[in-house]
Amino acid sequence: MAIELRHLRYFAAVAEDASFTAAARRLHVAQQVLSTQVRQLEEILGVELLRRTGRGAVLTPAGRAFLAGARDTLAALDRATAAARNTAGAIEGTLPVGLSTAAAGELPTALLAAFGQACPQVQVRLRTFELDQPAAGLLDRSTDIALVRPPVRAPGLVLEPVASEPRVFVLPAGHPLAGRGALRLADVAGLPWIAVSPRPGGDQVVIGAVARTIDEWRELVVAGRGISLCPASAEAYHGRPGIAFVPSQGLPPAVLCAAWRDGDASPAVLRFAEIIRQHRPGPPPVAVS
Repeated sequence: MAIELRHLRYFAAVAEDASFTAAARRLHVAQQVLSTQVRQLEEILGVELLRRTGRGAVLTPAGRAFLAGARDTLAALDRATAAARNTAGAIEGTLPVGLSTAAAGELPTALLAAFGQACPQVQVRLRTFELDQPAAGLLDRSTDIALVRPPVRAPGLVLEPVASEPRVFVLPAGHPLAGRGALRLADVAGLPWIAVSPRPGGDQVVIGAVARTIDEWRELVVAGRGISLCPASAEAYHGRPGIAFVPSQGLPPAVLCAAWRDGDASPAVLRFAEIIRQHRPGPPPVAVS
């Protein structure tokens, strides 16, 4: 008769609990079955592993020596089982990710790092997109998932909020309002705007210039062609001499969203969406129709 895994598991359980009764209860087997299996193991080895006493079971010297090897064998089997299951469920391939320049920051970097750890066999191809491509490659299918700033007025996309932050007004440093502690939309009524995505609100505004890129946006503000709104974190990434950032009052926050095409069942896209929810549980995804 050969040694089988159940022999090792039953013997290890009795040795750890120092009791046939406790081990049988933990393994959900009859005590007689457990005792029989341990005796079979002892007969196969030709040595006594456990000494039965009135208070339980005690390892013999041979039992202590055998227990170490039994544990190593069981642990190796568990590792092999986990590796096989992980490999079978592993996600492979390439994931093209779009990043809007308006969404740059520490959080997108952290999300991409978390995805890389969770799916090391997926190659992430990161592409950045300027302000005139708010869907960041999703519409022409050059990307499968994107990190964007809404509004993204494109049908067939799902947007899931990741984080939000206050918005700030952006003005030339020499502007009369640049020194204010905070501004409301009423304070800037009638001033021209640098048109970017997102627009400042639903009111009719005067467009002083249109920026297609972050660089154009900065230079147009410095040149005094108009004012703008942006997330507060943009000051750290897009600031430059000649630009002033003034906190806003009474405005909704800027939202960072992950976006993908509605109905995309790609395992990599679904896994990325899971990671987003783990980082910041929020409202359910919103389909753009």
